[in-house]
Amino acid sequence: MQDPILELIVKFAENDKTRLETAITLVVDGFLISGFVVSRDQYMQHHLLTASIEQGVKDALVAGMPSDDGARTFIHLRDAMYFTPGQEPVPGNGSVVCRVALERVSGFHLGLLETL
Repeated sequence: MQDPILELIVKFAENDKTRLETAITLVVDGFLISGFVVSRDQYMQHHLLTASIEQGVKDALVAGMPSDDGARTFIHLRDAMYFTPGQEPVPGNGSVVCRVALERVSGFHLGLLETL
């Protein structure tokens, strides 16, 4: 789904000055994924492996590879939980950081989905 509002929300999260983290719930392939939108950089720093990959990308940019063209293809969420009808949210013992391709998002609403 190409949605300019969703892409703008991602850009707000990636803005160095504001880093606006918005609560959001996404519809992705029959799942509801609820969490806070964060920047790609914050996502990349959450795990040793992704942090190492990010450092390799930065090193390549310094070596003269082309820089970011401004297009956004992923949305990154912290404190994410997955919901399916009739089931408890996953993970049941906390939350995760996740990366979702924007083209897989078929709908969204602003705000978190919570169980009572």
